[in-house]
Amino acid sequence: MALWKYAALLVASCLLLLARPTLAQAPTADPSAARELDCAALDCASVLPGAARFERVEGSGGAAPFRVGYDAQGDIVGWVALSTDVVDIKAYSGKPLVTLVGLTPDGVIAGARVVHHSEPILLVGIPERALTEFVDSYRGRSASEKVVVGHSTDPDAVTVDVISGATVTALAQNRTVLETARALGVAVGVIEAAASVPGHFVQRDDVWTWQQLVAERALGHLKVSQADMGSQGDEPFIELYFAIADAPHVGKALLGEEQYAWQMQRLEAGQHLLVVLGRGTSSFKGSGFVRGGIFDRVRVEQGLRSILFRDTDYENLARTPAEGAPEFAEGALFVTPKGQLDPGRTFDLVFLGSRYNKKGGFSRDFNAFRGSLRVPKSVYVLDGPDPEQAIWRQAWVNNRVKVVGLGAYLLVIAGLFVGRRWLTGTMRRLQRLHTLALVTSFAFLGLYLHAQPSVTQLLTLVGSIIDEMRWGLFLSEPLLFVSWIFIAAVTLIWGRGVFCGWVCPYGAMSELLFRVGRLLKLPELELPEWLHLRARYVRYGVLALLVGTFLYSSELGERLAEIEPFKSTFFVAPWTRELLFFGWWLALAAASLVTFRPFCRYLCPLGAALALPSSLRLSGPHRRNFCSSCTICTRGCEPKAIRSDGTIDRRECLSCMECEANYRDHEVCPPLVGIDRLLQKQRRHGTLNEERLRKLEVDAQKVPHRWVD
Repeated sequence: MALWKYAALLVASCLLLLARPTLAQAPTADPSAARELDCAALDCASVLPGAARFERVEGSGGAAPFRVGYDAQGDIVGWVALSTDVVDIKAYSGKPLVTLVGLTPDGVIAGARVVHHSEPILLVGIPERALTEFVDSYRGRSASEKVVVGHSTDPDAVTVDVISGATVTALAQNRTVLETARALGVAVGVIEAAASVPGHFVQRDDVWTWQQLVAERALGHLKVSQADMGSQGDEPFIELYFAIADAPHVGKALLGEEQYAWQMQRLEAGQHLLVVLGRGTSSFKGSGFVRGGIFDRVRVEQGLRSILFRDTDYENLARTPAEGAPEFAEGALFVTPKGQLDPGRTFDLVFLGSRYNKKGGFSRDFNAFRGSLRVPKSVYVLDGPDPEQAIWRQAWVNNRVKVVGLGAYLLVIAGLFVGRRWLTGTMRRLQRLHTLALVTSFAFLGLYLHAQPSVTQLLTLVGSIIDEMRWGLFLSEPLLFVSWIFIAAVTLIWGRGVFCGWVCPYGAMSELLFRVGRLLKLPELELPEWLHLRARYVRYGVLALLVGTFLYSSELGERLAEIEPFKSTFFVAPWTRELLFFGWWLALAAASLVTFRPFCRYLCPLGAALALPSSLRLSGPHRRNFCSSCTICTRGCEPKAIRSDGTIDRRECLSCMECEANYRDHEVCPPLVGIDRLLQKQRRHGTLNEERLRKLEVDAQKVPHRWVD
């Protein structure tokens, strides 16, 4: 078997070994065990100390997805909920952090524990205890208080430290614990629903027109066609508009000034005015509605809470005063019960439509339809963090300063390549700026920002394309998102070398180690040319193996991606990890002292992925006709990207640009040196070898781009 095949076999074996130590790191070995709240299997007492037994909580619709805990004397000590029964919050992996949460009768979080997760950074990078310690920090906190991940200028907020290197996981876990505890507290009656999202209605003197109400999205809309109900006809079965009318510019428009003032005077704390307007062939009041009865055709749902209205909550609206309002067949003003509706969160108006199905004298088919409304900021303003804000938005707010710093640095690098004529004007300038960029990339991007792109993001992209594109997942890491926008742009224009050769934090560290090795006068080791030409294809095999494995099992694919030493370098101290991970990191670092970028050139799956589109790069280093017979640049090319005929392999080029600096150097480039000497000789002696000059000028001509690559 050829040596390069032995090398490929060795890499595959290493991948399997790297995966093996982490197979059991997830808190729950069997994910199916965390799909339902089974206190016997999940040890509910661990999050509700003092509980000796657990029973289901009976709700209005039957058994609720909670358990009540009793102590040895039979007294209630609290309740337990499983997060996936209450909220649907995706973490960095695109999957939820399945968390068990306990709550005491006074609304305090008794404990929380992650029972299953799929976070790759925690499976193979950051120690599991980091997540455990983070979740433990919520023990003893009130479920109603504001808890912010990272620094906050809000004096009323309680801050918790982020999980270094796993910011998105921390943000998702924060929302998972708090929203599960709050939903549990509201459901069992120990937390006021409105207390979880403090806010206030905007006070304005003007009265909005109907067009303004629609344009500002202050009105919810629900339309049910005849076809939706299995009937025929052009007129809607029912069309509903609804709004919370507490704000004066909304309430006066829908109720009129006198009616609005009267209703607000009667309104008690925690109650809200809900206006419902309808038209169509059906009625939202229901044909069987009578005084003393319940509205069975329309209700409000928000989270786990369902609000039914009685006749005492209702007043008929004969008209809609708003300027430009359409004609409605019926209208109603409902007063919501105290603390039942939170105007700071999205809520649904649910209409229950019925139709005679011809199966019996009184047999009917019922269908539920819902319309959603989130009261806009022009009507209701939150006084604290928005609980419905997408995790990626919160991540961008928390990292805005770092994003600006990263963006500025990447623009500087791009600017150097845009002005590469100036950059390569002298070798000294080029080398100094390149060294400065390497140090900055390693220290600033890697050690400080932890902005090290990885093949795992490409694997996630592949999975999203095949399964479902989730932009929120990619936006949830602002620094990496900005980095990938930069990588995509510069790779298509100048090839992978801009990122790999100038910006990649690990690549920068590897090259700096190689330079340290030269200062220490360590031997410089290189593979024989025949082996080098074959070994550089191993990285493509690694990439193919990772993609195939990821499509089979995303978690296994993420574990195998640990062949990249990035996590051990920038996210967690390598000496604190398992011996195999530390040994792998140490071996690559030691090899970098004596070999130029060994991991980058032969094993890096990210480099392989970026090398493929580099074949289409629009611009590369300038070359001359004479380059086909000159070896000056070839001898100095560390990545061995210059072929024997002088052309440059775009997939291997790391864009050090030293060959282009030589291209412009009249003291290095042979045809330029020859031309200068002939011209100097002419000035001294008055003679000129025109034939020799013409040949040198031909040699000095820039070759077509297609020849370069």
